Amino acid sequence: MAERLESPLRREQIADAALAIVVEQGIGAVTVRRVAEAVGISAAALYRHYKNKGDILAAVLEEHHEFHLANVRRALSQGLGPLDSLHLLYSDMMKLVARYRALPVIFLSDVLWFEEPRLRDLKMRHHEAIRDVLRDLIAKGQEQGEIRDDVRPQEIVNHFIGLVAMPALMCARNPEDVDMDRQAAANWELFADAVAR
Repeated sequence: MAERLESPLRREQIADAALAIVVEQGIGAVTVRRVAEAVGISAAALYRHYKNKGDILAAVLEEHHEFHLANVRRALSQGLGPLDSLHLLYSDMMKLVARYRALPVIFLSDVLWFEEPRLRDLKMRHHEAIRDVLRDLIAKGQEQGEIRDDVRPQEIVNHFIGLVAMPALMCARNPEDVDMDRQAAANWELFADAVAR
């Protein structure tokens, strides 16, 4: 086989295939054989890297987290201040939500929370890392007078995450019910009005 499974492109294809199966058939339908078929490789080749559904979903979560980290680096390097960095990060998060609409299904599934504790632990580590970045940006914005300081950073973080989570949940099963670009623009405007000084 010319293309190796370890390549970033192949990992992204595997993640995309697994997420498509989740959207179309549910999380229970994810198997190594189905993902291999969707990617166009032999099941034996995929089994060498992913032994079961848990391994595939862990890879999907890792891939998603890598995208988040790249977005964080971009927001921190290109933002003109904490609030602008938050805006860049929010925009990138909403693009991920639109692209990977099956992720909320995985995050809320019994597989993640009860059947595969390692997936839950992995997701919680990723979630905490993103919350730490958001909390630091908000605290910095408060110190610089850009963000109101009469609300603790943690509560603002929770509000911010809600701006991502609700459209993500709506889009997961009924994408036609949400105009993601309009929703993201409206959410940001409301958030900025609520927290800016």
